[in-house]
Amino acid sequence: MKKYLLVLSVMIFTLISCDKEAKTADVKDDASKTVTLQVLNSGNYEYKTGDVEVEGLCVHVCTHSGKKMFIVGDNPDDKLQIFTGDNMSVFPKDLEGSKLKVVGFLEEERIDMKYVQEWEAELAAEAKDHEGHSCSFEEDMNKVKNIRSMVESSPKGYISKYTMTAKEFKKI
Repeated sequence: MKKYLLVLSVMIFTLISCDKEAKTADVKDDASKTVTLQVLNSGNYEYKTGDVEVEGLCVHVCTHSGKKMFIVGDNPDDKLQIFTGDNMSVFPKDLEGSKLKVVGFLEEERIDMKYVQEWEAELAAEAKDHEGHSCSFEEDMNKVKNIRSMVESSPKGYISKYTMTAKEFKKI
């Protein structure tokens, strides 16, 4: 009977120890998936598939559909566009002005020279259809010029633009 209890207690101890290690590993995995908007927009973020968690100030919820919003980090230039996921219908308009924690799936769009050239050609064709150049044409061409410069100076040969599909969010 003593041997049986000894074996049983060793098994229980082993199971408890393994369970704690598994929980610790889960916490570490979750922590590694948290990313700041500053890091995301730095150009140095190593994109990996899967869910991530971001925090930021909601500066806009789309009034037409409610299916997208924008959050910003400490620097207003660090912006992320977030779309509703399958499990939510719309983002409430009252989220504007609130600090949020959002968990969701990141999608990367790579902007390379081919993208820039196609964008430039598209703008030129639009300008040709509308006789003369408009102020918006000049503004758009300046955007193209800035993006071209960023792509040319990128060691990767492209810049990344991220969007997110939200699975859940909460005010913090």
